[in-house]
Amino acid sequence: MENGTIMSEEFLHFLWKFRLLNPNLQTVSGENLVILHPGEHNTDSGPDFFNSRLKLGKTTWAGNVEIHVRASDWFRHHHETDRVYDNIILHVVYESDIPIRVKEKEAFQTVVIKDQFSASILDHYELLMMNHQWIPCYNQLKNLSPQVFSLWAPALAVERLHTKSLKIKKLWENCQYDWEETLYQHLASNFGFNLNNLQFELLAKSLPLKVLKRHIDNLFQVEALLFGQAGMLEKKWLEDYPHQLFQEYEFLRQKYQLHPIQEYPWRFLRLRPSNFPTIRIAQWAAFLHKMKGHYFCILEDMEIEKILEKISVCASDYWNHHYCFDRPSAFQTKVLGAQSAQLIMINGLIPFMYFLGEEKSAPEIKERSLNFLQQMAPEKNSITNHWNQAGVKGENALQTQALLELKQSFCDRKYCLKCRIGIKILAPI
Repeated sequence: MENGTIMSEEFLHFLWKFRLLNPNLQTVSGENLVILHPGEHNTDSGPDFFNSRLKLGKTTWAGNVEIHVRASDWFRHHHETDRVYDNIILHVVYESDIPIRVKEKEAFQTVVIKDQFSASILDHYELLMMNHQWIPCYNQLKNLSPQVFSLWAPALAVERLHTKSLKIKKLWENCQYDWEETLYQHLASNFGFNLNNLQFELLAKSLPLKVLKRHIDNLFQVEALLFGQAGMLEKKWLEDYPHQLFQEYEFLRQKYQLHPIQEYPWRFLRLRPSNFPTIRIAQWAAFLHKMKGHYFCILEDMEIEKILEKISVCASDYWNHHYCFDRPSAFQTKVLGAQSAQLIMINGLIPFMYFLGEEKSAPEIKERSLNFLQQMAPEKNSITNHWNQAGVKGENALQTQALLELKQSFCDRKYCLKCRIGIKILAPI
């Protein structure tokens, strides 16, 4: 193998799967080989391709195909001791360094594909693999039709929703299949956004919904429970309000035998004051109080505007003059902004809706979650900004979710051979 050449089984799979090899192939033994159908790509254990159809000489064969960079990889992977590989019909290799026999039988047919495909495909692949820019295909994206991404976007968004729904299912199981408790804990983590989502999740777990519901009509008590469980009331206060919250919390803490969270400190650094966890907890309290314990009904709304209206709450009056306890500031109502409300809907409510549709075998609910994403404005964050600079713009929230999935599941892992954009760059057919 030439120095500096990148060669991998994944690349050889790609060549075989998309029929990018010279049509006039010959096996090592001199038989003419025609690939009638490459077969089904197997990404699990066993031969690389199932149910392939080949013509070897004058005989048509159907069966499995195994692919290696070197023929000797057969032994390196210990296939000689695995009966699954006894009946393959073809061994495809980049280099044939040794003959292969299967349990004393005649050597099965081997085809060497070095120099049997366009050198430009390998050149492009090497450029992608060695590129250290934000994404491997950064330089080539602007030359592609926007349809390459837009047609793939719904499937990427569905994959992202499915991944999130698996996490929600695990939470649901931990909540003993209590739907409202699950939604309560799931939404709590979304009110923490990126920097404090774990802390919000722990806060919700430390304060069961059944306890909170008993005081849901009293916003002051809801705040006392949340700030107390958050560990934010344990000091001497100069102002009356936090002192009163502490006294109320001490009574409720003993009544319900509650224990405030202490494992992870709340993060204030590098946050705008309007995003401080104190403000988010106050807004979370306002949301819980506003919904009066009927959180599941928010999933029944058919209009995005009505859902966003329920999420867009305002913190209690004390916070009009504060961002932290005991630190007065200029007057400003602490309303949960439109962009924040949209993020909670995109990352919280819509994935939960999709999970609900999956768990209840209700495709209409899953379809509604996708429709909501398609109707919502595109997200604005560092990743979507990079995509814009690269020439790919998300037109709505469905497409920006797809771009986030594309970056995380394909670009970061350099799975260019599995990516529709990467395939189009490597094999523009």
